[in-house]
Amino acid sequence: MSSSYSDSEFVERMFPAPVDHGITEPDRAVSNVVSGTDSPTVGDATRWYEGGGRIGEKAHADIVVYPPSRGVATQGDAFEPVKIGLLMDIDNGQLIFDWVNATILAFEDALNEGIYDRPVRLVIADARGLPRENFQKTRTGYEWLCDQGCVVVIGPEISDNSLSLQELVNRRKVPVLAWTGAWRFASEYCFTIANGDIPTEAVMCAQWLKAQGHSKVGMFWEQGSSGRDYAGFFRDECNSLGLTIARDIKLGPNPRGLTEHLRSMREDGITGLYYGGYGYSTFHFAEAFKALDWDPPRVMGTAFMFYSNTNRWAQGLEGWHGIDQLGVEGTNPNYEAMVARFAKRFGRVSKNVVVALGYDTARVAIHGVANAAMATPEEVKEGIERIRWMPATNGGPATYIQFGPWDHKGYKGDFLTIRELRGGELRFDGYHRPQHPINSL
Repeated sequence: MSSSYSDSEFVERMFPAPVDHGITEPDRAVSNVVSGTDSPTVGDATRWYEGGGRIGEKAHADIVVYPPSRGVATQGDAFEPVKIGLLMDIDNGQLIFDWVNATILAFEDALNEGIYDRPVRLVIADARGLPRENFQKTRTGYEWLCDQGCVVVIGPEISDNSLSLQELVNRRKVPVLAWTGAWRFASEYCFTIANGDIPTEAVMCAQWLKAQGHSKVGMFWEQGSSGRDYAGFFRDECNSLGLTIARDIKLGPNPRGLTEHLRSMREDGITGLYYGGYGYSTFHFAEAFKALDWDPPRVMGTAFMFYSNTNRWAQGLEGWHGIDQLGVEGTNPNYEAMVARFAKRFGRVSKNVVVALGYDTARVAIHGVANAAMATPEEVKEGIERIRWMPATNGGPATYIQFGPWDHKGYKGDFLTIRELRGGELRFDGYHRPQHPINSL
């Protein structure tokens, strides 16, 4: 047998060797980007609660965060960054800057604390799907992140895409950290750092209307995965409270006849309104209220927080009360310290709810990786389940984050509040702490 071989008979690496950016600092975590987006130094926000970026900005495709070396030298071989995905499934308007950079800050903070000692790569898929675009886009975006080797995915954001993905996620076994408040979104590989809770929002809104002294109310709810839940839980709570729903209106994605519906409600003596839906109808509501010269007490679910998506959206929410997540200013030390670090790191003050939500979600992702026995999706899922009493920047001072093997909804405590947007001011209306009716008897 000949001992000579042709070049074609030698085995080469199937995948390129890891490459180090060579930017590691001894005393602090560092990223290969100054900002996670192409946004210039000034955003479009005119008020503190609005999105800190600009419409149309894009996230960087390659974002890597390195831990501080603390004087420790490796044997010379680069460590490949663990990959964490971020799945954008809707149009985020002015909020891409806030979400991506809050994620970078959370990774840097965790690495500075010594939570994890390997570099982290953020892999982003802009795969906008339901309710405005096709469901398959978001499914394909999630699968692409899985194929890139992500061990956990931050997102999706809204209920339709979360529920559409749920079966696929459990099959692919790459855990997701969704923002949805859909109560059916809970399964083996599906976790939430929820930007709401649909049944709770509906109950809170009914209780708010009762507390304001209303007895005859009108309800609008939207077609979609969560519309029936918004309506059903609101109806049940109204029945318990003795509230009469005098008009019950189902809305399509582009509502028709809204002005006539509202006129009829006013003529019927309805004094308070409830809206449960995505928030796209708020522009139409604003036009109808203006046409009728009517400003009734009205409350909606967490779609209210779209005031931060674009400045125009905030204008459309004028006069509404809604379910929010930020507590009283100055009372949550984790939030106050985080937004100060954000401003110092990225040169821009941005205090809206997505900065807090994005930061908390990224903290869960990196702590889940750190808790894992090894950096695989299956182990990271168990690592997330090991998170106990993690501080939260979102919500009131009593809010924290915790999971368990059968508990995949992270926020606990005062993570839902009520605010009113009026005259351009986002006014805190209180924490929602109902009491048993018998207490007042």
